[in-house]
Amino acid sequence: MLPGTHHMYKRHKKKVILTLKIAVAAGLLLWLFSKVHWNDYVISAHNHNSYDVVSTPSPHADPQFVTVSTGWWWWKQTLNLDMDQLVAPEGSGGIIRPGFATTIRRMDRTLFALAVAAFALSTLVVGVRWWFLLKMQEIRISLWEAIRLTFLGQFFNAVVPGTVGGDLVKGYYVARHTPKRAGVLMSILVDRLLGLVELVMLAGVILTLVLATGVESFSKLKSAAVMVAIVTVLVVFLLAMLLSSRFRSVLHLEKLYARLSISHHMEAAKDAAMLYRQRLGGLFKAIMITFGSQIIWMSAIALLGMSLKLQTPWHTYYMFVPVIYIIGAIPVTPGGMGIIEAGYIEFFKSPQVGASMILALAMLARFVPVFIALPGLMVAITGPRLPKTDDIEAQLGIKEEI
Repeated sequence: MLPGTHHMYKRHKKKVILTLKIAVAAGLLLWLFSKVHWNDYVISAHNHNSYDVVSTPSPHADPQFVTVSTGWWWWKQTLNLDMDQLVAPEGSGGIIRPGFATTIRRMDRTLFALAVAAFALSTLVVGVRWWFLLKMQEIRISLWEAIRLTFLGQFFNAVVPGTVGGDLVKGYYVARHTPKRAGVLMSILVDRLLGLVELVMLAGVILTLVLATGVESFSKLKSAAVMVAIVTVLVVFLLAMLLSSRFRSVLHLEKLYARLSISHHMEAAKDAAMLYRQRLGGLFKAIMITFGSQIIWMSAIALLGMSLKLQTPWHTYYMFVPVIYIIGAIPVTPGGMGIIEAGYIEFFKSPQVGASMILALAMLARFVPVFIALPGLMVAITGPRLPKTDDIEAQLGIKEEI
């Protein structure tokens, strides 16, 4: 294949894959929105169907009936349902369940502001962690520059879906000013691996504490325990394949490892990896910083749930949010769009909290970080020229297998 033809084929392949990912994300989101209610709704005890509430009885009217709508478009019709035949959510005083709009409208603004501040603080801590990892590689950039580039990376991850992630964009800018390209790549890899491993660890620790203290019974958390165990095994397997040549040799995984684009980075950055092994004290500090950023980030999501008045136990956030985002990291859709929202509904849905309320939480958990990432747009506008994919690959020495 001629070099020019090979390059065109690679670019065409990337566009096709991105288009498919966006299509899958759009399909998932449409399916999710078809399952939730924008308006308040009720559920029939007879057939368990849900109906949008058109009007509720006034204090001076007969409270025996509630007017609801059913059907779509021109097949839509209104009905009067007997309130005695409707299912009331457990632990509530009424039969009317809040829809998406009501959930957002009744938000506690103080708690929401605290959640926004916590998301911003978490991003700042992530920037400090990356600066520290670069420093361990003897790559000297200012803390302020590391934080600016972290916001730039967040902006690309959250706002600009594409084949080049925010990690590579910020790595590109650092690599332009240092010959230690392998060290830059290793700092990004370790940064990501620390986040992944500690998400799993945190979910496991919280699950163990909840069971050990009797806050919840094992029967209620059986599905959570199974999911955390599965994700833990997958993460351990991935780490072993990436970091242990002996493990790959025993299980004959060398061919699979060679096909991963990240394998090129691992081989090129062996010397940089040795620096981290020789500086275990500094690596331990990075681990502690990571724990801090993860706890702040999950607390931000918990504050979002509290601001929406979700009747969800605090430990649910710290058990399930890590699992949701680890599953969402699988590159099926840009930014896990649709997959993460479905995960929220699957893990958070309960008799007290309906899918409409949970989707409100999931959408806020997606778009508040986008708002937090907006300073990265200013970095992109006021900083150097934004790189193209080919520029990034050339600067970082990235090879892609076809």
